[in-house]
Amino acid sequence: MERALSRAGFHVIEAAAPAQGPPEMGKPDVAVITAGEADGSLAMLVQALQAAWAGQVPLIAVLGSPDREGSTRALGFGADDALASPVHLPELCARVEARARRRLGDRAAGNGRVQELLLDLVEHAWVDRRLAEVLDVMVDGVARTLPRWEAAFVLATDSVGGARIVAGSRGMASRDVRLDIERYPELAEALRTGRPVVVPDVQSDPLFEAARRRWGYEGTGLPVRAVAAMPMMIADRLIGVLLLRTQDANVRLTVTEEMFAMQVARAAARLVDADARAPVTSNGAVATDALTGLPTTDVLDRKILAEAERAKRYSLTFSLVLLDVDQQTALNERLGRPSGDRLLVELGRMIQAELRASDFVARYGGDEFAVLLAETGAYGARELVHRLRSRLNVESFAGLPPGERPRVAAGIVAFPHPAIEETGDLVVLLEAALRRGKAQAEERIGVAE
Repeated sequence: MERALSRAGFHVIEAAAPAQGPPEMGKPDVAVITAGEADGSLAMLVQALQAAWAGQVPLIAVLGSPDREGSTRALGFGADDALASPVHLPELCARVEARARRRLGDRAAGNGRVQELLLDLVEHAWVDRRLAEVLDVMVDGVARTLPRWEAAFVLATDSVGGARIVAGSRGMASRDVRLDIERYPELAEALRTGRPVVVPDVQSDPLFEAARRRWGYEGTGLPVRAVAAMPMMIADRLIGVLLLRTQDANVRLTVTEEMFAMQVARAAARLVDADARAPVTSNGAVATDALTGLPTTDVLDRKILAEAERAKRYSLTFSLVLLDVDQQTALNERLGRPSGDRLLVELGRMIQAELRASDFVARYGGDEFAVLLAETGAYGARELVHRLRSRLNVESFAGLPPGERPRVAAGIVAFPHPAIEETGDLVVLLEAALRRGKAQAEERIGVAE
């Protein structure tokens, strides 16, 4: 039974009791319970599993007894499905597949809003980062989620049969390497059909027959054991493929992992499409500040607009923080402009290091930095200012005399706000909040209440 399920593409983990599975496994997609008969012991086990997994995992009881009434009793105990001996293994695999997909469908329906939020966040990430950098982050996330798989985003090119890697993990070829898709049958098939391709074992799958002969001629053996190719689709247009490969003969993609890979491929497709349609500056360059390397206010304005639209669409909040470096002009006069510039560069790097991936920082003015905090209210924004000040107290800054530390005042505005009718109002409130903060003697944080 375990062999049949493994060959059907399931990752099977055997446990004598609910608590004996690997702790990193989490909740399985489906639990198959084997029992001699549908008796009191089976009833207790079903109840224990339901309690352990909060009724979220489908339970299929497989009985060693040919008693057909046993299946009825197992269902009465709370099992979602039941089969009596002799078990037809293809039928068992089909039932496991159906239950797993149904569970994923229910989960997707319940978490549809969360998934859409994640995709929307990814789509807007390219506003302040290059596309290649965001794809690198995404492929690293795939590698962490599926640690025994190598992953790469492969884009189709205009040339016939052409493709190139734009981001890859570990053993995959580096960025911008062009691929001979004849050496990647799963890639060729996914690009040809626009459908997911999952091959649990390349050693026996007909799709890899020609590849196996070539490997034999070249004397390379089996370079991979399992592969998957998830199309990157936007509407009905195929942009590329998320390619997954592993040399581990014992690894199979679960249904959950397949769904995860398909979601990543979909998000990457939206990113690539958005990048292709994005306007560029007049000289085609990224709008970054020449001194600090941070985005400029032009990029900040686009980011605020995008975040405000997302917040309205999903009933979210976000905050803007404006940080002002005290006495920057006096410092330039006292220590020289190069020392003052070096301080601003170091402050920009320090602020970036304190932010989450979903947050954003731009150089706002000569001695000011603007920070956008996604899904964060005024309290969380105030905590960020305190955290930055604590770090300022322990950091050493090149160009400053020993023991001297820069000080910052802050203004905060949280969205939504009753005084905000358009995004331009955010900036007006933010600058007013900073003025109130600079006027304070103690905390020096102004909030647009």
